Amino acid sequence: MEPVNRREDPVEPGPDPVDRPYERGPYPAEPVETHASDTEVVSRFSPARRVFELVYLIFAVICVLLLLRIVLKLLAANTAVAFTGFIYGLSGIFMAPFNGLLPTFVSGRTILEGSAIIAILVYALVGYLLARIMSIFFRRDVTVASGSRGRYRTY
Repeated sequence: MEPVNRREDPVEPGPDPVDRPYERGPYPAEPVETHASDTEVVSRFSPARRVFELVYLIFAVICVLLLLRIVLKLLAANTAVAFTGFIYGLSGIFMAPFNGLLPTFVSGRTILEGSAIIAILVYALVGYLLARIMSIFFRRDVTVASGSRGRYRTY
């Protein structure tokens, strides 16, 4: 069997694609005129998305506080400064379940709390899992449409 060279095959002229009516497909053959007063405004939102973002925000703040605690202790921040005391006091609440879990390494005034590193990992994991669980519980889309008379419909 010989290969066929498609470039040398004669091409039969067919109807112009512009003149050809649409036989299939969702599009009408001619454009449909619409007026601005006939259109509807449709918006969609998901309550799960809001809960998902809120849980992530809460646990991100906790992880940032713990990370600031680690950095301040590594840099031997002055505890007499109000900001340092505020960060230690606020992050100490979230460190309570992890105190004494791992040893604390001290070199001069520099301190590395291994428990704080574990706390960041645990809070990040708990935040991720809780956000996923909440998104499963609240998963639904709400569509709001407004007609030309200004009435709202919920689907």
